[in-house]
Amino acid sequence: MAQGAERGDRMPILKLSLTQEQEDKLTELAKNEKLSPQDYIRYRIFGVKSPSKFTPEEAERRALERFTTNDEPFTLPDIYQEEWSELNSRMTGVFGKRFFNYLKTSDFVEYAGMTQDGRRATYRLKKGQ
Repeated sequence: MAQGAERGDRMPILKLSLTQEQEDKLTELAKNEKLSPQDYIRYRIFGVKSPSKFTPEEAERRALERFTTNDEPFTLPDIYQEEWSELNSRMTGVFGKRFFNYLKTSDFVEYAGMTQDGRRATYRLKKGQ
């Protein structure tokens, strides 16, 4: 552990080996709950879902309401504004990756690059929206 880091500041990584059949079943179960496989496992173990507002679909919906194709690129915190602080800070990167991957099939929002400091991905509405 890094000097000065508290146990609650890090996010341990656990490895789970599955057969292809088990992975397919997990993916199907997670999809039915509209969760990533990781979030589904957390939900099944701990009984708590991340707030439903922090889903890629909801982020896309909010982006379409808040921004136009003429706006500067925006970040996930820009989409959620003050509500962003409701998401556990250890989960922001996980959610960001889920949103980034979700956009590979989106007709409305696209990746625009990284912020100048390289800490956050930026997005924009696709032309014609």
